[in-house]
This record gives sequence, C-alpha cells and structure tokens, in this order.
Amino acid sequence: MLNEKIKVGAIFYEGFPKPVWFIYYGTKIFIKKIIYQWKEREGRDVIYKYTVTEGENIYELSFSRENLEWCLVAIDEGKY
Repeated sequence: MLNEKIKVGAIFYEGFPKPVWFIYYGTKIFIKKIIYQWKEREGRDVIYKYTVTEGENIYELSFSRENLEWCLVAIDEGKY
C-alpha cells in the first residue's frame, strides 16, 4: 500500500467529490473512468474511495472529508 498524499483536481457533484486528474511524481494523470466508488467511516471522518483508470493502470484514491486530503492508496499497473 502506498497511502501517499497527492494533489487532485476534482469537481463536486451532488455533494460528492469526483476526481478528474491527479499528480503522481510530477506527472498529471487524467482519469478516464471511475470504475467504482464508495465511502467508509473512520471514527468521525468519512473517507470517499475511488477505483479509477487512465486507460492503462488502475488506481485507488481516497479523500478524507475531515482533513480535506487526497491519498493514492494503491496502483495495479497494466491491469485495465
């Protein structure tokens, strides 16, 4: 697991953050598809989680509503 804090460009749609792109090691990766999204509770915090792809790899992103921070949780390279 990576759990690296990342910069994300997102829009808010119907009250939920929707990631559009993120920066990983200086490269801006544009999200082509949100494959799956869900939310989990960690104490008082609500964590929004996303499985996304740019067309080649699969990434898991998370957004903490309490801390307003995005993390890159995991990468599956060449899996999409």
